[in-house]
Amino acid sequence: MTDPVPNARIVVGTPVEIRPRRTISLAVSDAAHAPAGDKTVFLCHGSGGNMNQWRHQWRALSEAGHRLIAWDFPGHGQSPRQTAAAGYAGTAFVDDYLAILARYGSARNVLVAHSYGTRLTLAALMAADTALRGKVTDLVLLGATPPANFAPKGPIVSWPVFLLTLMRPWLARGFARLAWDKSADPALVAYEQEVTRRNTLFMMQSLMRQIAPLDLAGLGAITQRTSIIAGASDGLTPPAAGEALARALPNATFRILPDTGHQIMLERPDAVTAAILATL
Repeated sequence: MTDPVPNARIVVGTPVEIRPRRTISLAVSDAAHAPAGDKTVFLCHGSGGNMNQWRHQWRALSEAGHRLIAWDFPGHGQSPRQTAAAGYAGTAFVDDYLAILARYGSARNVLVAHSYGTRLTLAALMAADTALRGKVTDLVLLGATPPANFAPKGPIVSWPVFLLTLMRPWLARGFARLAWDKSADPALVAYEQEVTRRNTLFMMQSLMRQIAPLDLAGLGAITQRTSIIAGASDGLTPPAAGEALARALPNATFRILPDTGHQIMLERPDAVTAAILATL
């Protein structure tokens, strides 16, 4: 399927106070002709990303009659920025996700996530109460982070924000080399780089310093059907990370897409859409 508008804003949200004094931009695609009680698909982006990175899947799945929910993390995309570093803590993002699931979930739900969003998805699922967890039937995890608790390293964590700002062009080039396969469309890469200019380095540093912890012992209790997909040339979350996660989950499958980097839903939109449709 070829998207006639590959680089454009397709997923448009509205401001929603998801928790007290916690407003985000959130989009809902309600399929009027979907059967009552049908599944809802939740689309969770990664650090530095935004909900419009799901634009190919949003278009295809909504046209197919499925109910979709996507949102921008605080300080990402169209969501308001937080003034304090604590506003970007992983635990706060997990609480946001739980509130979104509680408010917008159906009788059955599919959780789709990318990169850091895969970690938030697993953490939220383990933190959910029994009733909410029981309504989640499937997971689709792209560019998954490893099943480990770790402290990120590198300039984004250790350098002062003013220096990061000065070095932003250099950082952006380094990210691009790690995030995209050599075959990626240059227009797509340029579009995504321009969109991420809105992300403040204060936000990125605060997020990286407060990565959501995982209850590693609790991973075995996640029995939902899980499809983990990795990009063969992903330099940010290499395939080994997804493969390790698949071993830690009792009902997971794992596959690698060739000639694909970290931005899997943008580089291989048809494969990702097909993986989601397989759960529906």
